[in-house]
Amino acid sequence: MIKKWKQLTLVASLAALWSLLPVQAVQAEQLNLSGNTIRAWNNGTQVDASVDKSGSLQIITSTQGLQKGYYSAYVYELRNRDWSGYGELTFSIRNESDQTLPLNVVFTRADQSSVTVSDDRNVIVVPKATKEAALVHPVAGLIKLEPGFVGQIRIPFSSLMVQDKAKMTGQVKLSKITGWGITTTTTENAKLNFRVGNIKPVSQKQAAVENELTTLQITGDERIVKPEAGESIAQYEVLAASSKGLPNASFQLDNPVQGASITPDGLLTLQTGVQPESLTIRALVNGKWNLTYTVMLDRSTSISVQEKDGTTRSIPSPDQVTKVLTPSNPLMKPWVEWLIRIVLTTAGIITLAAYWLWRKDRHTPRAQKRRARRAQRRARRPFRM
Repeated sequence: MIKKWKQLTLVASLAALWSLLPVQAVQAEQLNLSGNTIRAWNNGTQVDASVDKSGSLQIITSTQGLQKGYYSAYVYELRNRDWSGYGELTFSIRNESDQTLPLNVVFTRADQSSVTVSDDRNVIVVPKATKEAALVHPVAGLIKLEPGFVGQIRIPFSSLMVQDKAKMTGQVKLSKITGWGITTTTTENAKLNFRVGNIKPVSQKQAAVENELTTLQITGDERIVKPEAGESIAQYEVLAASSKGLPNASFQLDNPVQGASITPDGLLTLQTGVQPESLTIRALVNGKWNLTYTVMLDRSTSISVQEKDGTTRSIPSPDQVTKVLTPSNPLMKPWVEWLIRIVLTTAGIITLAAYWLWRKDRHTPRAQKRRARRAQRRARRPFRM
């Protein structure tokens, strides 16, 4: 019994000591960056990175004068941290460039493996101007922010994969990391200027909902042929990789397009007069999260298909149908057709009336006497061989 009490006392003492230790993974609210731990890497890009008094990171990159190609820059914090209790990273960003800012976030784990956002998973982008949360995924490994963008980026950890190993997407666990940072890739003669601040890791509990959003996507035709006659229709819906059923989504066009419309349940209709080469569909998921999907509108190939004699095979539009069917013979004009119908109808009525009068005249006494006299005359005629 004394031994058991000693064990309980030892466990309680260790627990008390553990509670007094700083646990960065739970208590940290905002990462305080230091210029002493900021590093930069590049493959030819000129990089200038600095930390101001508020802890914001100012990054300027330039590829001016470089040969044609793609150039990357990586600005990162070299510092050991324990992120085992977190499920998301958020930060504010201001694009002070006059061009699109292409970026991604990279984490380096203690085993020296690099972890980044997968192309087929969503991150959350919240513009400060609208405060509408948009679910977007990287294209060719890069999240693109328009010139002048100011807002917040949220990186749910369920969107991460081991670099160049897409099959690991959603299975990555961050515990001890040796550093994290932001990478950009541009072509030659480009200059980027942006600021990153208010960097906060979010606990797994607080980030649980947003980690379930990383697999949401709009599904449907990526290309639709513009109709030459009638309509073109296509059905769209929002799907998730999880088995929790379809999310509640309401569809609309990102911008009004003449000749195009979409119902709240995702039925897109194109009329013959639609002009743009593409349109963007927007889905509002659960009344809060925005998904967008770009649809390319192609011209019908039937326009250029012709018979051997040069006659087009395309379906004529309604305004052309009357011209195609317009007869060249005056006798086939509409008023001639109606005249023929009236004459034939009148002749039929006259014929029926004459037949009725003839039938009626056969049963009168005078007609019967005539038939009797004719029969008597035939009876008096001598028989001839």
